Amino acid sequence: MEILDLEPPYAIQNYVKNTKNGLYFNNVYIPEEIILYILAFLDPKELLKFSLVCHNWNKFIKSYTLWSTLYRRKYHDKPKQLPWYLLYCLLNTNYFNNNLLKNGNGEEEFAHWHILDGGYCMIENPPRGTDPVPLHVPEFNKQTGCFATAYGYFWKMQNIKLGKNSFFRYIVNRYKPHIYLSEWTACRFNCGCIYKLRCGFVRSDTCDPYRRKAGAVHRVNQKEGSKWEKIEIIITEYPDDIEELIFEHEAHDVDYKGRHCSSKVAGCVLKFLFDSIEPLLTDENGTEKPKMFSELKYDTNVEKQTQEERIVTHVTPNGMCFQEFESFVIAS
Repeated sequence: MEILDLEPPYAIQNYVKNTKNGLYFNNVYIPEEIILYILAFLDPKELLKFSLVCHNWNKFIKSYTLWSTLYRRKYHDKPKQLPWYLLYCLLNTNYFNNNLLKNGNGEEEFAHWHILDGGYCMIENPPRGTDPVPLHVPEFNKQTGCFATAYGYFWKMQNIKLGKNSFFRYIVNRYKPHIYLSEWTACRFNCGCIYKLRCGFVRSDTCDPYRRKAGAVHRVNQKEGSKWEKIEIIITEYPDDIEELIFEHEAHDVDYKGRHCSSKVAGCVLKFLFDSIEPLLTDENGTEKPKMFSELKYDTNVEKQTQEERIVTHVTPNGMCFQEFESFVIAS
């Protein structure tokens, strides 16, 4: 998914100062408070263009006072003391609190997904041998289908391109909003399975790719997994200069018995959490210090994945093929 491009509002230069300009209409003086009150009723998507009127309007529109008023009107709460352009970004773009993944329940077959390493996957609508998809859960978007293993396992991914937008890169690198991933998984009533959720990072510096992934593992014992369970990851520290995020999930049946479609997944979510943004610390001169990356850190509601697994295909003397998972330690 390509995130909306936008010219950085903080980069727009101020214009020539005139202490009276913009405060008089038909020779009648209008107090700043009244102008701010009026501006707060305009469409937030149109406000930025009016900052070109004069220096005073530029100051009003690029102020915490105005955008905190708009924030309170929409969310019925007071925002943190953040720069105005962060509130602008929340109210006018799809950067934050929105699911950036597409086709999370297989409603478009396999559109937007890439099947990895020969994995097999199919769409079940409704799921077979599992409880129905809980339609009251927002992540399912009232869809009743899911992805399911076929012939033992599947492994697929979706790329989220952050684009070349300097505004969003500035925010991500400077404030490091938390990245949230989640998905619902279940298993056929008479089978067991292992489900894995991972998030990878593609950096702009392709000569030095970041190899570690945030990963979670959910193991389902045989005959215990027909109920849908939500798996979550919250990434709190991650590399700088990210160009893409990779949502990657994988599932395989504990006992391979042919095409019995054991593992089920649906309701995929990946988003940046605006509420995780905190005001930056300042140095002795009052200059803000951006958050610095040291190591990948994340939390999950299940077991953390400390190693990766690759699928290895074996051929028996009589020509029969079977597959198994071989583990290896992630390179730091």
